[in-house]
Amino acid sequence: MLDNPLTLAAVVSNTNPAHLPGSEPLTGQHVTLERLIQNHFPDLYENVGSHADLWTWWPDEPPSTASEFDNYLNELLKFMTDDLVVYAVILLSGTNRGKAVGLAFALSIDRRTNRVAELGLFFGPHLQRTRAGTEVVYLLGGLLFELNHRRLQWKTNSLNLQSRKAAERYGFVYEGTFRQDQINKGRNRDSSWYSIIDSEWPICRKAFERWLDDRNFDEKQQQKTGINEIRGALKEMWIS
Repeated sequence: MLDNPLTLAAVVSNTNPAHLPGSEPLTGQHVTLERLIQNHFPDLYENVGSHADLWTWWPDEPPSTASEFDNYLNELLKFMTDDLVVYAVILLSGTNRGKAVGLAFALSIDRRTNRVAELGLFFGPHLQRTRAGTEVVYLLGGLLFELNHRRLQWKTNSLNLQSRKAAERYGFVYEGTFRQDQINKGRNRDSSWYSIIDSEWPICRKAFERWLDDRNFDEKQQQKTGINEIRGALKEMWIS
């Protein structure tokens, strides 16, 4: 008998493959996520493509014209394969009701083995720091876990503090930084990695639902309780 026997990780009992989202839209109270098509292009140029400041941390340069942006999105459509789905985010209320105001990306990696999913967001101003933007993560994250992914990851430029704060607000756990991971626009990029795993999602999901509930907002649509506080309270209840 060995004096120091090996300690092995837990056996994974669920060995079924994960699946890529289907063609049907995802609809919540504030947004609908529709698979990207060319009909979305004009709205997306107005709300994303024409805002050069939104492209600071994006790996590509901002388009200078609507036609250049259309070409960019057409290239994205070519990348929509068996592993990647690109969604246009459509608002369901307000002055921009029915307009595409952002993009969401669902990448499924090693669906038959490791079952990892990655979430990407490119939000215009009408989605940033809004209930609608939070609902996008809730809807898409929930779907990816329903489709049997074990891990949902988020990676961002380590200097993009807004993205890093957003990841932590949504419940993603910081895992570390890959140094000199990429070169974007001629500059070094260190990438910070975050994730939510399947065992953590039930609490994250409940926190999303309680935060998004109308009862969590006053008459001026200001939140009463932050999602981090809600999630922390749920964790304490779960432990006890």
